[in-house]
Amino acid sequence: MSQPRQDEFMPPPECPVFEPSWEEFRDPYAFINKIRPIAEKTGICKVRPPPDWQPPFACDVDKLHFVPRIQRLNELEAQTRVKLNFLDQIAKFWDLQGCTLKIPHVERRILDLYKLNKLVADEGGFDLVCQDRRWTKIAIQMGFTPGKAIGSHLRGHYERILYPYNLFQSGANLLAPDPASKLMGLEADPDPEKCVQKPFLLTEHEDKDHQQLDQVL
Repeated sequence: MSQPRQDEFMPPPECPVFEPSWEEFRDPYAFINKIRPIAEKTGICKVRPPPDWQPPFACDVDKLHFVPRIQRLNELEAQTRVKLNFLDQIAKFWDLQGCTLKIPHVERRILDLYKLNKLVADEGGFDLVCQDRRWTKIAIQMGFTPGKAIGSHLRGHYERILYPYNLFQSGANLLAPDPASKLMGLEADPDPEKCVQKPFLLTEHEDKDHQQLDQVL
């Protein structure tokens, strides 16, 4: 029989399988010591319990504690996951600017930033919506009652929260002296590295004023 070559693959030995009797199975430590010399040669083994063995319930119900997770049935669809990921990106963006994102309320409802962003994008973007005065149409598509100046509120919230994020996503030059830079709160400075970005989200006081205005309207 020829010797295997040095680069030839040598399959490992088969995993030994042990089937202890009931008497051996009653003392598992003694059985493990018994099969140890064989199992050490392969580094692995399989032990099959007796066929009629039923494992007992091992959890101590008096000491078992776990934290349940709320899983809302209306949030199981994929669209909701996309929305949550979008809101997470918005929050992280403003966190990097040193601001805490506060989702505003319109007409006593939490504003759906994801839907607002999608509707504006479908209409051609912020500039085109402003040029053609489509904010009332956006408000109606979001389920708000027409004729309550909701469109101007939506424009303000989009301009403060979503527009800077979309500029960042598009890779726009935020240091250029244009309306976009003004919106982002960039102070003009001869040295571009000293430009200070001051994103202005709603403060808590301003947010309450908007909520009160919505209620009055």
